[in-house]
Amino acid sequence: MTTQMMRISISLILVLCMVLGAGCVDSSEKSPLAPSGTPAPAMTGITNEVSGISSGNCTPVTIMQTDGSLVTLPCHPKRIIVANGNAAEMMIAIGAQDMVVGVTQSTTNVSYIMDKIPQAENVGDWQVPNVERILALHPDIVIAYASSKPKNLDQFAAANITVIYLDCFRLSTLARDARSLGALTGKSNEAEVYARMVEDTVAEITGRVRDIPAEEYPSVYSESYTDYTVSGSGSGADEQLTLAGGRNIASDVSTSSAKISTEWVIARQPDFIFKVISSSNQKPFPEIAATLRNRTGWNTVPAVKNDRVYLFANDVEYGPRAYIGLVYKAQLLHPSEFRDLHPRAMLNAYADRYVSGTNGTMMVFP
Repeated sequence: MTTQMMRISISLILVLCMVLGAGCVDSSEKSPLAPSGTPAPAMTGITNEVSGISSGNCTPVTIMQTDGSLVTLPCHPKRIIVANGNAAEMMIAIGAQDMVVGVTQSTTNVSYIMDKIPQAENVGDWQVPNVERILALHPDIVIAYASSKPKNLDQFAAANITVIYLDCFRLSTLARDARSLGALTGKSNEAEVYARMVEDTVAEITGRVRDIPAEEYPSVYSESYTDYTVSGSGSGADEQLTLAGGRNIASDVSTSSAKISTEWVIARQPDFIFKVISSSNQKPFPEIAATLRNRTGWNTVPAVKNDRVYLFANDVEYGPRAYIGLVYKAQLLHPSEFRDLHPRAMLNAYADRYVSGTNGTMMVFP
């Protein structure tokens, strides 16, 4: 073999080694796994903002919590305690109910939830869950509200209990929370179907509202659970009301809720009065509505004079069915633009497909 041929052969061998070497780099070096509980690097091009990375016999998962922070778990959890009633309903809606081993006291009072998760045990008050009961159930994680975290988090930390914060109740984060919960439980496909339904509904409402002149938006007094507590700017009720084409008379209130006087409402002369009713309020809706209308001086308010006082059950104001509450409000505020929509039929469809029994009570009165 000539010297020149030998040089060519050696060059070819070197090139082959470089190619083969590049193709055999360990995949873990390309995409290092963040330690448990450490936010993973943001991944571009991921529309659902959730990513999973395989590692051995376990599949680590990174999800976005409601507050926008990322958290990585070493494995998909199998045993979950849900200290959040809205998340408990969402777990059932996406088909992950078999993973629920514990819920809080308020959830145990909801029959259409508990008949799907009879194995779930009571871990106490949602604001101060019983850590000893939680430990006895050997959960992989506890899901709690991001907007109202447990008051005994120091006990959770001392017991080395992993807490994931997903609200699953506010319309603006509802679809994203569902996707995160789907990724967490291995039910991404089911969660995606639900999330797109929510997004499509919101898009339909907001698209029509944009075609309505702003001066035609009715003014609304939106009262929270407690009497004379108005839902201010930035609240979930304000968000839903604005999307539906209403003008919140408390838009200048800097806090999400504030105590007001009866004179304050009279002075602002709202066209509509909306009030959300807590599931713990056992008074009949007609009685609550009559009390609202009969407040001193409210007979001079346009909403009362024109019989536009409406009550909304908590279940369609917040939570997995909040998108239906949006449709109800849009239809009340702009009947001619939304007369072809049927929120009650949507509620029945939700019960048929996601959580049976959720259409058995009154959601809006009258």
